[in-house]
Amino acid sequence: MTNRPSSNLKKRAINSSFWVMGGQVGNQFLRLVSNLIMTRLLAPEMFGLMAMVFVFMYGISMLSDIGLRANIIQSKRGDTQLFLNTAWSVQVVRGFILFIVLLIISGVLVKMVDSGLISGHSTYANPQLPMLIAVTATTTIISGFNSINLQLLSRKLQMAKVTVIEVVSQLTGILTMISIAIFWREVWVLVIAAIVSASVKLFLSHRLIEGVKTSFMFDRECWNEIFKFGKWVFIGSMLGFLLNSGDRIILAGYLSPEMLGIYSIAFLLAGACRELFKNLINSVFFPAISEITRSDPEHAKSIYYKVRLRIDAITMTAAGFIMASGSVIVSILYDERYYEAGWILELFSVSLLFIGYNMAGMFLMARGDSKSYSVMIFVSVLFLFTLLPLSYHHFGLYGAILVIAFNQVVDIPVSFYYLKKEKLLILKREFAMVPLFFISYFATDFLLSFTGLII
Repeated sequence: MTNRPSSNLKKRAINSSFWVMGGQVGNQFLRLVSNLIMTRLLAPEMFGLMAMVFVFMYGISMLSDIGLRANIIQSKRGDTQLFLNTAWSVQVVRGFILFIVLLIISGVLVKMVDSGLISGHSTYANPQLPMLIAVTATTTIISGFNSINLQLLSRKLQMAKVTVIEVVSQLTGILTMISIAIFWREVWVLVIAAIVSASVKLFLSHRLIEGVKTSFMFDRECWNEIFKFGKWVFIGSMLGFLLNSGDRIILAGYLSPEMLGIYSIAFLLAGACRELFKNLINSVFFPAISEITRSDPEHAKSIYYKVRLRIDAITMTAAGFIMASGSVIVSILYDERYYEAGWILELFSVSLLFIGYNMAGMFLMARGDSKSYSVMIFVSVLFLFTLLPLSYHHFGLYGAILVIAFNQVVDIPVSFYYLKKEKLLILKREFAMVPLFFISYFATDFLLSFTGLII
């Protein structure tokens, strides 16, 4: 009898892993195919503009994140009606606040350009950018009304419907975007696609999922619990935005929209593998380890390292492959306008090495320690915003890319410190899979040379 909860959790975790992996592979495939089509329909500078639009969208979202999803997953009463009503009400109000803030940012950008505070050669100075941000901001209101059952299913590790909704909403947006772009080759087709995708997700989240029916309600005790846990999630999310988007925030001040668009292509390709595993960690590992921590904390450490070894094996191999073949991949997939993305992609492959190490923060958060997670991210943010401008100034874009690629190395000692402090660190397992990176790199390089794809 004692093994049944653990066995049931393992079964749900494996099932959810297949759904999340399948969904992410599907999403990344759709993104890649749509990107290949759209790069032939739209100019590179349009991708640079939309890259900045989504940076602003993502940034404001993260700067207002109080961890509703994480709260619902890890809280002991995260599946009660009162708690879910309060969480959903906060989610809706937050959507409207985000919309207003983004409108204000659009107006500030216009004033800064008019007053000459922004260089006319940078991406920020493009006259279309403020209006693009303002219109795309409507997606925050739409997403605010998403069913809270999406988070509740994540808590229960029932990811099938969540994955279907994500894939269908993305596919609908992509098909809309391509259909319009054939006749109207403007950056606005990307905005329309984002609005359509958000609307479809809202509709499906309420129609496909049978669960709790939420209504507007505010319970002070529930809010206090959300805020107590969420205040460190908020700080972590704010720092996470600066960490994940700081490269484009800084580079947009130096690069033209066209060059930023080329950079974004490399970022997309490198990010496909990275996002796959980050979503797997967030959607499966975090809920699973949270449930284990609540019910059987003694086994959490061993399960953490079992998952780590598997993820490290794949990401180390992928990093070596991309470092050896990045330029070849870009030359095959894109026309000559985007070839410079090849060497950027090869350097970006280094960031894949550290995906597994980032799991330490999620592990600590699942144990209720959101403060340590925030400290780890702060170290990386400080490194990025200090060295990236200096590297670009002295060594150009090549130096800047190196800083971005190696940025997440700096928080590894901090994660080791916190794991050791909690008596969770097994050092020999931390580096067990590193040799796979070198094996993959030299094997790929040999195969490419042997086949004549590189000399």
